[in-house]
Amino acid sequence: MKTFIYIALLILGAYPLKANKELQTEKIERAEKAYKSKKYKEAVQSYEDLLKQGFVSDKLYYNLGNAYYKDNQLGKAIYNYELAHELNPSDEDIKVNLAIANDKTIDKIDTKTNLFAGVLKAKLVHGISTTGWAWASIIAFAAALLMIYMFVASPVMLLKRIGFFAGILCVIGFVISMVFGFISLRDKKQTQFAIILAKECKIYNEPQEDDKQKFSLHEGTRLKVMETNTEWTSVKLENGNEGWVKTDAIGLF
Repeated sequence: MKTFIYIALLILGAYPLKANKELQTEKIERAEKAYKSKKYKEAVQSYEDLLKQGFVSDKLYYNLGNAYYKDNQLGKAIYNYELAHELNPSDEDIKVNLAIANDKTIDKIDTKTNLFAGVLKAKLVHGISTTGWAWASIIAFAAALLMIYMFVASPVMLLKRIGFFAGILCVIGFVISMVFGFISLRDKKQTQFAIILAKECKIYNEPQEDDKQKFSLHEGTRLKVMETNTEWTSVKLENGNEGWVKTDAIGLF
C-alpha cells in the first residue's frame, strides 16, 4: 500500500512539471510563429509571459531582444540582449546583435577609462561566464594532478619530462582561471548597470522632479548604477557625468 501511495505521489508530482513544459513549448512556438509573421508585438507578449512564469534562459532574452528590435523599441531590445549576454557571454549571435543595436543609439558618450584596457578586460575576463571560469579551474587542477602523477610514477624519462613541463603549464592555467574567475565574480557582484528604456529620459541633479534638469539621454544608453531604490536611481556615465533618473525609466542588470 505504501509503495502504491509513493508511486501515485510521484506521478502527481510529475504532472505539473510536464504541464509547465508543454505550456512553455506552446508559448515559444506561438512567439516564433508571431515573429515569422512579423507580428512583433504579439511575439513580445508571448516571450514576456514566459519570463513572468519563471522561464529564463539566454535564448529567451535573445529572442525577446530581437522582437523588441523589430518593433522599434531599441532600449528594451538592448536591455534584453544585455541580459542574454550576461547569461552567455561567449555567444556570438548575442554579441553581434547587441553591437548592431548599440550602433543605433542616439547618445555617443566618450569614455574616460583606458579603451585598450577596457577591451582587453572584456575579452579576457568577461568573455567567459563565472561558471565557465570555475569549470576551467577544475579541469586545469585535475590535469595538473594527472601530470604530477605521470612525473612521479612513470619509469620513462620522456614521460617524466612531459609530466613536469605540462604540469607547470596546468598549474599556471589553474591560477589564471582562478584569478580571472574571481575578478569576473567580483565585478558581477560590485557593479550594476542599467539601460534607458524610455525614448527620452531626464537626468536630474537630485532625486526630485522639481529639481533642475542636468541633461537628457535616449533609449539604449548604458549607465553605471551607483545606488537605487524603487523610485530613483543614481547613475554615472562613462564620461564621468553623474545624476539621478527615475527607476521606472531604466532596466537594471
